[in-house]
Amino acid sequence: MSLTTLGMRLSKAALHQSIRNQSFLLKEWIAGGIAALMLTLALAGLWLAFTRSIWLVFALGGVVAVGLLLPFFAAMPVLHPRRIRVSQTPADFGIARWENVNFLAADGVQLRGWFIPPASSTDGPTIVFVHGLGGNRGELLPEAAMLARAGYGALLFDLRNHGRSRGTLTTLGFREVEDVRGAVAYLEMRGDVNRARIGLFGHSMGAATVVRAAARLAQVRVVIAQGAYSSLEENIARGVIAQAGLPPFIFAPLMIWLGERATGLRVNQVRPIDDVASIAPRALLLIHGMRDSVVTVENSRRLYHAANEPKELFLVNAAQHKTPMFASPSEYEKRVTDFLAVHLRGDRVVQPGI
Repeated sequence: MSLTTLGMRLSKAALHQSIRNQSFLLKEWIAGGIAALMLTLALAGLWLAFTRSIWLVFALGGVVAVGLLLPFFAAMPVLHPRRIRVSQTPADFGIARWENVNFLAADGVQLRGWFIPPASSTDGPTIVFVHGLGGNRGELLPEAAMLARAGYGALLFDLRNHGRSRGTLTTLGFREVEDVRGAVAYLEMRGDVNRARIGLFGHSMGAATVVRAAARLAQVRVVIAQGAYSSLEENIARGVIAQAGLPPFIFAPLMIWLGERATGLRVNQVRPIDDVASIAPRALLLIHGMRDSVVTVENSRRLYHAANEPKELFLVNAAQHKTPMFASPSEYEKRVTDFLAVHLRGDRVVQPGI
């Protein structure tokens, strides 16, 4: 690549980043303007109280309450999801050998999980499973059991602020990268795991997290991202706010603004689409349900186009957000196991007719 071409690419990347920053600042101003309007209405209400216009006071108070409290109550379950204890263990899926494990995230948060050792007949390939928002380590047990039958080891754990892990704040794929760092470091210390054959499997928020983590962890060999979002900011507006039946244009900026104040982070720091190209030359498999109404299939399509080879996109026709494996079990198992056989274990998969 010539210096001129490299310079043009860097200039283009800088331009795109500048546009994103300007867009983000504009949205910050919109959120600030809406909050200022709410404050103005509140002050007007106080003034009206002194003039004894009690019904106008109630009306303005209602507007302020709706404008501020609805985004607040929408943001809190995202940042502080209700903890759900696991209802099943690997034993319920016919897995005889497994153990409870504890390890630390890279930034010191204590995490709890299960470890399923790889079959002794294999060369120690092991997958880290990362669940979605509000889930726990049991969420991906069916997928882990499927791969355990094929000889793969598995580490399933509760993300920070989920299940039985420590932590008090969920950041939707930002600090959760440190959890994945800790999980990979834990596997690297085990004698029954091949350090050169570690992969990541994430669902939803976990999928966004493993894409971001793999871009920063060179030792990870493969990534499977199921139901991933390409940009957190876009999916807050289209997902959380829209599903609550609120107008995204009004309430999304306020929810984002409140969430950023609570976490100290900026929502545009979680953009898997900016990280996905860095996974190559490691392999990436994107899985998405065509009927997913939580994270639309366009997210995985955008990630696929932004990624470099080797990459695969597996769209499951009848699947919703949490059902790709169950909508088409045979095809799902074949696509996932073939992908791992080639890119993690180095086997040659023979296609029919070859």
